[in-house]
Amino acid sequence: MNDLEVYKKKIIYKASHRGSKEMDILLGNFINKYVELFNKNELQQFDLILDNDDDDIFQWILGKSDIPNKYQNRVFFLLLNNTQSKE
Repeated sequence: MNDLEVYKKKIIYKASHRGSKEMDILLGNFINKYVELFNKNELQQFDLILDNDDDDIFQWILGKSDIPNKYQNRVFFLLLNNTQSKE
């Protein structure tokens, strides 16, 4: 298993074991859908998003607080689109 495959597994775990079941499902389903499509840079962007508190991420997704500039990227907008298309 190469380094990229190990990194993907770590990100999947990190997204799926958040602390709240809702965010486990939301972020876990998202990364499982996109993990093989993302390049290393996109995986790193998602990893940085995961470093935030679940409530902050949830507020950004709901549009109740502004998404910080450093997270306004293709990965976060895919997450938004993926979340909104399930409502």
